[in-house]
Amino acid sequence: MNKQNARGGLRRREFLQLGTAALAFPTIIPSRVLGEEAPSKKIALGVIGCGRIAHGYNVPATLEGDGRKVCSIIAAADVDLWRVRNMRRFLATEKLQGRDLVSDARCVQDYRVLLDDPAIDGVLICTPDHWHAAMAVEACVKGKDIFVQKPMAMSVGEGRLIVDAVRKYGRIFRGGTQQRTEEQFLHAVECVRDGRLGKVMRVEIGLPEDPPEYDLPLEEPVPPDFNWNLWLGASPLVPYAQLRSHKRGSAEKPDVKSRPAWMTIQQYCMGMISNWGAHHIDIGQYGLGYETSGPVRVEGTTEYPAGRKLWNVHGNCDITYTYPNGAVMKVGKTRDYPCGVKFIGENGDWIFCGRGGGATTTSSDPDVRSRFELGRKKIAASRPELLEGTVKNPIARPLSHHQEWVQSMRTRKVTSLGVEEVQRSTTTCILGYTAMTLGRPLTWDVKTEKFVGDEAANKTLFRDERDGFGVKRLIAEVR
Repeated sequence: MNKQNARGGLRRREFLQLGTAALAFPTIIPSRVLGEEAPSKKIALGVIGCGRIAHGYNVPATLEGDGRKVCSIIAAADVDLWRVRNMRRFLATEKLQGRDLVSDARCVQDYRVLLDDPAIDGVLICTPDHWHAAMAVEACVKGKDIFVQKPMAMSVGEGRLIVDAVRKYGRIFRGGTQQRTEEQFLHAVECVRDGRLGKVMRVEIGLPEDPPEYDLPLEEPVPPDFNWNLWLGASPLVPYAQLRSHKRGSAEKPDVKSRPAWMTIQQYCMGMISNWGAHHIDIGQYGLGYETSGPVRVEGTTEYPAGRKLWNVHGNCDITYTYPNGAVMKVGKTRDYPCGVKFIGENGDWIFCGRGGGATTTSSDPDVRSRFELGRKKIAASRPELLEGTVKNPIARPLSHHQEWVQSMRTRKVTSLGVEEVQRSTTTCILGYTAMTLGRPLTWDVKTEKFVGDEAANKTLFRDERDGFGVKRLIAEVR
């Protein structure tokens, strides 16, 4: 890694070395070479994974507001060439960058080409979950700052390696948990931490349902412009199918709107416990004051929907986390709890926060209807005064999480949601998944990040990996 001088630029010898390495690419000098005192220089970004979340959220959100003035996205990578070409066209539209800034050399199928490009300062990692950790660690090694979609990892060991890499290489990191910058969640948490509920004894979290399985073939020929081996990465080699990866659409009009199939297959995603759980569990721990540690015990059961051909993530679940102070956090589907986070105090008072606009229900059960109606609110309380007035220790209101990441790349200041907190909330999701999978209560040591007296559970701290992929090959480099 190139070491920066005190002003944030490179030494002259390192600058000359970088210039030699950059000859294979168009000559765009990265902002770190010019130093932080060059405000006119835009940060150069690349996007890895050009599907639904990149098109519909991460890319536009990074460029909105002052983002377009501060940064440019100059590279895109995806194993599906239909998608990467469409991303290039999308970026050139007037509402985004207004012109084509992605050259042929930076419109690639293999993300490693993008990471090797010395002109790129940071990357948006918008891939399927099973790729997040390896790409994040590799990006650190290559000297790139990182925005990674949630969950940042699919095992505790993967997540800890990301933390180590971010710290070793001095990278700016931001996880894709936007609720940490949204007003209703911040206000609910500061009111809870203000003591307005007394001691919080219970947190209830409701997660949405996964959709029905698509009616698509179990196996299809691999498209000629799709690198299926690279898409699978560290996961086992299996036949290609859109039912396993994503609906493609056509070369002229790639499908970047449909919910991808991989989100409902355990090799590539843990299901709703880490999908929406990464958001709500993070807020729950933040309110409880355990955002840098976590629970000490977890138990959980689940149902697996019948009739599926391939999709195999959990359905309705019942998970209980116990924290050192005796508080419990209950996680279930929205048939049990409203979609959001409900903090309940020792006297029965409560504060709820969610995204609002939750799904409607036709249930005749008044309790179920009540839960759904609460889930349609952004913030609510058992008594209005619990949300009124000033708090003793207000939480700072950062920029949106994309904008904060870009600005932090300029200032080199850690974002408001540090990598350790993302590791801890991700770990709690993984603990719930592990307890459901193994079907027994688990005791967790938050300091060693290991299960107590359960070697079978400790074998899940890293996932099995196919040769040449995954994070285990990077451990010696990082540590």
